[in-house]
Amino acid sequence: MEQKLYEKGLEDYPKMIVVLTNVLLLLWFGFASYGMSALKLAGLPVVSIIYLIFTLVMLVFVLRKHLCTHCYYYNKWCGSGWGKLSSCLFKEKSGNYEFGMKLAAMTWVLLMIIPIITIPLAMFLHREFIITGGICLVVFLAIMVINQFGRKKGCSQCNMRYICGASAAK
Repeated sequence: MEQKLYEKGLEDYPKMIVVLTNVLLLLWFGFASYGMSALKLAGLPVVSIIYLIFTLVMLVFVLRKHLCTHCYYYNKWCGSGWGKLSSCLFKEKSGNYEFGMKLAAMTWVLLMIIPIITIPLAMFLHREFIITGGICLVVFLAIMVINQFGRKKGCSQCNMRYICGASAAK
């Protein structure tokens, strides 16, 4: 029996889900950046700045080019809205999907690991930052967990859940 590639998924995700997903991600990156902000060079929170620039470049441009241009939801409302975003920025199938999958894995690991290492480092080096840093770390970790549950639910409603290498529905 052959399995259908696109089966029983949402044609377009509800816009409220798209908004909530992006608010959650903004909170994630915001708490991570603020939690690392005590690490400064020449008075600038360089780790936070580099983290935010990396996040912006990879999530808004690089991964959208290589992943979303190959997705069923290209020019549609997926759970994050990135299908619509990618269609505004890039031509369909203009990226390299296999390369994008490798970059996505590396990107998300870095987006999780860097704050987990650097927020405690900032707390250790700047004792006056221990409460603020601790709150940022706890909220960051909580958002990470919430994001994983939301991702699994979102992937279970996706039309590409059977063929997407990054699907959490499998």
